[in-house]
Amino acid sequence: MKWNTLPRQVGECLLLPAVAASLPWSIAWPLLRRSANCRSLFAGETARARAMAVRASFAGDPDAWADGHRLTRIVDQIDPALSLSRSDRWMRTHLQVDGDPLPPGACIVAGFHYGTGFWALRWLRSQGHPVSFLSRPIVAEEFPGEPLRFAFERWRMRQAAKAGGAPIIYVGDSMRKIREALRAGTSVLGMVDVPVSDSPNRVAAPFMGGEAWFPDGLLRIAESENVPVVGYVARLDPDTGRRRLTLTRLPIGGEDPMRSLAAMLERAIRRDPPAWHLWAEWPLFFRNPASH
Repeated sequence: MKWNTLPRQVGECLLLPAVAASLPWSIAWPLLRRSANCRSLFAGETARARAMAVRASFAGDPDAWADGHRLTRIVDQIDPALSLSRSDRWMRTHLQVDGDPLPPGACIVAGFHYGTGFWALRWLRSQGHPVSFLSRPIVAEEFPGEPLRFAFERWRMRQAAKAGGAPIIYVGDSMRKIREALRAGTSVLGMVDVPVSDSPNRVAAPFMGGEAWFPDGLLRIAESENVPVVGYVARLDPDTGRRRLTLTRLPIGGEDPMRSLAAMLERAIRRDPPAWHLWAEWPLFFRNPASH
């Protein structure tokens, strides 16, 4: 146990979700928004992200940038608890959905580690699209000395399965399970902005003024299973706490879908740089996997 991290674990994994779940949103939101000024919350994650954003010239005011990034992480942290305690009526009031209509039947839903996307799972299920979330395995080794954080992440996956109405698919024999889910009428939601190393399922695309590498396993499956691909961007209004989900149907047989998805992510990052969760991993996207 890392006793020096226990107060932060309690604050991030227990207190913040409890505030969101137990208080009326009109009271909880101002408290959560104010907590974004607490520099001890998500301190390491925010510091690493800010340092890289400053280096890449995307943080003109580093302190304000850090507050915005921290707020995104706070809301992303509390949304599973909020979803557990709120009705679909609450969701319809606080979540604006726009863009292209959902296709009928199962599809691949491609998202990013950007903004606050948990409600995409709940909304898709409410529209008659049960959806399995694609995740890396949650293992204790990733949380050394932090059992509370490990327990929270496992709980978070259970809430993701409940919100989406279908089991989580963990990476590792995931290709077979994704195909089985699609053929059974269940959509699959996965994040495509993941740095790749030695995976054979990767492709380069123009991104942020360079050429970045992204995993394209989901897109390959969509093509082979002949199912539609829907990209989405989830945004947070920092003033009101309202969420916005924008859907984009990717054309089949047209431009490389990964180029379209990379362009979507780039537009989102340029519009609100602090909302991207993976700033600390920025250099890894531009490293050619074939050269390592």
